[in-house]
Amino acid sequence: MGVPNALAKVSSRVMDVLSDIIGQVTPEASVSAGLDAAGEWCIAFEAPNGIKFNVVTKGTCWLRVEGEPAPIFVAEGDCFLLTRCRGFTLGTDLSLPPLSAQEVFSADQYPARVNAGGAFSLVGGRFAFRSEQAEHLFEGFPVVVHVRGDEPSAPVFRRALEQFVDEARCDRPGGRLIRERLAQIMLVEIVRSHLLSSNRPAPGWLRGLADARISRALSAIHAAPERKWTLSALSHAAGMSRSHFARRFRDVVGIPPLGYLRSWRMLQAFNGLKTTQKRVGEIAQSVGYESESAFSTAFRRLNNISPGTAQRKTGRDVFTERSDKA
Repeated sequence: MGVPNALAKVSSRVMDVLSDIIGQVTPEASVSAGLDAAGEWCIAFEAPNGIKFNVVTKGTCWLRVEGEPAPIFVAEGDCFLLTRCRGFTLGTDLSLPPLSAQEVFSADQYPARVNAGGAFSLVGGRFAFRSEQAEHLFEGFPVVVHVRGDEPSAPVFRRALEQFVDEARCDRPGGRLIRERLAQIMLVEIVRSHLLSSNRPAPGWLRGLADARISRALSAIHAAPERKWTLSALSHAAGMSRSHFARRFRDVVGIPPLGYLRSWRMLQAFNGLKTTQKRVGEIAQSVGYESESAFSTAFRRLNNISPGTAQRKTGRDVFTERSDKA
């Protein structure tokens, strides 16, 4: 059964798992560079930090990513997401000696120009997340998610990006909140496109959403993460035997059911610490921990900082910062 047919049978509550995940990982988008090129050209980029996106607004070129078997042709209206920390090359002719992205984008000019520009243009940026754990939620994606311009999600993504760029440049009141929401919209549209176009996503929550029974367990976890879930209770929600459920969940999602539960609880806790005035003990109880010390130990193990430290830091402090281009 293809993913589109499987998704058609998933309840609205299960599809809300996607809303829950994108809402909790609180992506922050940044537009790092633009490119305006003409003639024959080739540019090599270092491995980016975070999840990288690019949108082709004019012309065509080729994309080659380290470790991938074949280059990808991208055209006007296309956008692509790089979900791994790998170097990549863009160009009309990938056999040319590549220019260094650092040199191309070193001038104080937006967009950067190659051969005077006019034939090809691109806007590049990245998504960062408030918890290192959040990026693990995207391990089920392929290295490159390519959304073609004629796919339903592409125009929505482009409009959101255009508004995002406008808000970033104008710095109007309320701009930060608007940019956060636009970042969520862009990420949701890319995920939707991948779900609807991929026949068999790699193991991860994406594939879990497309599995009729596993999606029921995911829905149950997201509906009540504070509940004292056991393997038996989750297998019952999925309508499967305990052993069959445990094996299938790991095969489909890539981690054991209780491991997924723990990760989701910690992500909710992280956001609770950042966005509310609740004490650590209250946050612990809200995600199913009766012991504050047990919660603190689990939180530190997954996030590499204590709950108290996370609560004191500003949102930007806990982003992994690194300048990159395109």
